[in-house]
Amino acid sequence: MASDDDEIARLLREVDAVTGTGAAPSEPVQREQSGKARSGKEVVTTADGAGMGARTKWVGIAAAGSGLVGFVGGTVLAFLPFVDGFSTAIGAAAGAALTAAVGGPPRWLR
Repeated sequence: MASDDDEIARLLREVDAVTGTGAAPSEPVQREQSGKARSGKEVVTTADGAGMGARTKWVGIAAAGSGLVGFVGGTVLAFLPFVDGFSTAIGAAAGAALTAAVGGPPRWLR
């Protein structure tokens, strides 16, 4: 079992080196009586430090981009009744803002 734990720790270090997420736990993995692996450190999860700033920025980007696309699409489809660039821009911006607020920002924006 010790060689399995050493190999897991080595693989975790390789993954961390490739992804750049930080160092792997230096403490060896210990087995509890129930058979579950446990590292001696307590895991603390955070919201990646993003806070509401990244979410607000993402909502603005999504609303502006979709509003522009909606305006162009509505202008092209202006021959249809009750369709114009302004109404489709408002609908697209509102829909994108709501989706972005619920979904949260992508990783590249954080």
